[in-house]
Amino acid sequence: MAANKGSKHHASKMTEATVRAARKVYDNQAWMMVDGKRERVTVNALARRYGVAHQTMHSVVKRRTWKHVK
Repeated sequence: MAANKGSKHHASKMTEATVRAARKVYDNQAWMMVDGKRERVTVNALARRYGVAHQTMHSVVKRRTWKHVK
């Protein structure tokens, strides 16, 4: 039996929608609010915003994980 993908996996902290949103912000290199401060978009800032580890977010924005999300 195949493993569940994306938000259907029991340990997922992100959804397909949050993956799309994070990638869009990262690709546009915009400014964003994190913890009440205006910050340049970085992998660390996105990771804090979405409550995941730096490496998790890095894999998401570089499309190494969540490949099924366009």
